[in-house]
Amino acid sequence: MDRSSAARRAASTGPRACNPSVALALAVGTLICSPAGCQEASSRDADPEASANELLIAANRFLNQEKFSEVPKLSEKAASLESKSPRVQQRVGELLYLSGHAKQSLQYFDRAIELEPELAARNWQRGLALATIGKFAEGARQFKIHHVVNPDDVENTAWYFLCVAKSKGVEAAQASIIPSRGDPREPMMSILAMYRGELDPAKVIEAAKANSRTETSRRQALMYAQLYIGLYYDSLGKRKEAAKHLKDCMAYGLRGYMADTARVYYNDRIAKVKQDDKSPDK
Repeated sequence: MDRSSAARRAASTGPRACNPSVALALAVGTLICSPAGCQEASSRDADPEASANELLIAANRFLNQEKFSEVPKLSEKAASLESKSPRVQQRVGELLYLSGHAKQSLQYFDRAIELEPELAARNWQRGLALATIGKFAEGARQFKIHHVVNPDDVENTAWYFLCVAKSKGVEAAQASIIPSRGDPREPMMSILAMYRGELDPAKVIEAAKANSRTETSRRQALMYAQLYIGLYYDSLGKRKEAAKHLKDCMAYGLRGYMADTARVYYNDRIAKVKQDDKSPDK
């Protein structure tokens, strides 16, 4: 899984450079059309992908400002302008998911795969969305095929475990753990041992603290430890413990796809008691 926040910082899905102020003005419909401005706007109108990129930049800005309700309108407009671009559809799905609109995001991940079938196995972001909205059986299938292209990612193992536990039961999840030949990031191998039932969650936190060389890496390792301990407890049906650790994960204040996923998953699956929790997707 791509855990960096570089994709968000470079919200444009193409190489074109855009003036951020013009992009935002265009996105919210406030561009005042001087003769030069009209000519520039006409040029942009002739290139839907450039306009879509500007909308994505503006949507990304709202995401970073935590103005989550502003993200869907701009993102979905970009998707409509570039309905045949798998990368735009994928980015729209990501923006919608990270802004807390997991259910809306799924159609754009699916559209990206429809346009470019090779994305299917790589699309772990789709798996996160499926898990977040409670489609655990389908989420398990997504993470299982992702293992083919990313065989040693312990995060994929954890999400697969969660989805199987929710759809088939904890025993089935324990019997079908996806292996890893070695994930070098701390504390991933300790997390794997926890999911195997070989290590107590408290020991995962100890490993994150002990094996980090800098304060930055320590905070990053602890964020991942808390995230996957939270998901582990949720897999076991221990909502209270899951809530505690996901809150601890968010308390580090880090930004990035997985850090933001903790917020989205917590809000949708833990903070809200959903009716579909009583009827697991099978």
